Amino acid sequence: MTDAVDTAPHVPLGVGAVLGDSFSILFRRLPAVALLGFIPALIDVILNNAVGLDSAANLEPGADFDTGGFVQAFGIVFLVSLVMMSVITATLVQLSYDAKLGRPTQLVKYLSTAIKNLPAIVVLSIVASVLYVIASLFFIIPGIWLYAVFSMLVPVIVIEGAGFGALGRSAELTKGYRWPIIGAFILVFLCLFLFGFVTAFILAIFSSGNFFGLGVLLETIINAIAYGLASIAVAIIFARLKEIKEGVSVSDLVDVFK
Repeated sequence: MTDAVDTAPHVPLGVGAVLGDSFSILFRRLPAVALLGFIPALIDVILNNAVGLDSAANLEPGADFDTGGFVQAFGIVFLVSLVMMSVITATLVQLSYDAKLGRPTQLVKYLSTAIKNLPAIVVLSIVASVLYVIASLFFIIPGIWLYAVFSMLVPVIVIEGAGFGALGRSAELTKGYRWPIIGAFILVFLCLFLFGFVTAFILAIFSSGNFFGLGVLLETIINAIAYGLASIAVAIIFARLKEIKEGVSVSDLVDVFK
């Protein structure tokens, strides 16, 4: 669970730079990020409302709780959310590198590459998620550490073409940098939490009555942007690890999927 046996990094990951680059790309390509994330986020939001997970915690006192139905609904939402997040991450990894090099956005190419690699991404993401859950049953820290181990799963598949060997490749690439990676993700998630806290007040206004449709739209846009920032951060960390460990520049990475 620790990197004590790993080779100590001679070059820092640069968590501050990772966060700065992630926000820079997000704001520079905000329309494209929102567009790529909109449909997956919309499906996610609609499904959450349709299966009733959002209302499961708000049962009236004494009301019966359908455990079997809840577990089934949770499983459906989990799988669909996993696929949606995989699509978003696979597309935005590519967009991030084009944005960093000042190249034009190529949405069709991003989606084509993502769909081509989707089977490996989804299957391995499910495997990794099961491992996270098992590790977290013992204590939360092992689950978080394991998340860092496999955090480069999507870019390893999309950029390096590792296919079903991506779990091992991600573990190799993150070795020695797992705690800094966790630190970077914590900062990203804190930013998303603050963003979500502020927007929750807006969503509360449009969550019922004639404004329900607008509330769903706003929630979808917010989720799309949040997913976008997290995916961009993954891409930036991957590029940084490749640069530190293998001397590969961002332009070299982009040349791989040109």
